Amino acid sequence: MDVVQDWATFLLQQAGRHMTPAYLRPIYTITSTIRSYLLPLLDQITKKPDLASIVLLLIILFLSLRILNMLWRAVMFWVRLAYRVVFWGGLVMAGLWIYSRGVDGAVEDVGYWTGIWTKEYEYWKDQAEAARLVGNRMGQGNGRNVWY
Repeated sequence: MDVVQDWATFLLQQAGRHMTPAYLRPIYTITSTIRSYLLPLLDQITKKPDLASIVLLLIILFLSLRILNMLWRAVMFWVRLAYRVVFWGGLVMAGLWIYSRGVDGAVEDVGYWTGIWTKEYEYWKDQAEAARLVGNRMGQGNGRNVWY
């Protein structure tokens, strides 16, 4: 059994390069080059645990930043999608509203709602002014701290 293992090891390490097809030789060359540079580096890292800790910390930091970047991109995708749906949906709804009411009806509706909103704004503006006057009469200065 030892003879088979010896020959298998020999064939895989030595003769494997010469017996491989030509299209696989660059792959074997690249892997052997990487192995020749990577194995001494891994050996140094395992001999010095402090260096291994720093490398592991850097790898964890890099991976966590990559995951955070993926999460950020996913959230921003959904925010942009919601914004676009609201924008284009609002544009379609405005177009359908103008189509169903006509231009004159849409202008009348806008005038009606503008009048109502203006009345409400004036009402609440008068309420704030009245509260400011009451605060001034009660000695609260310029009325900034009226709403406790």
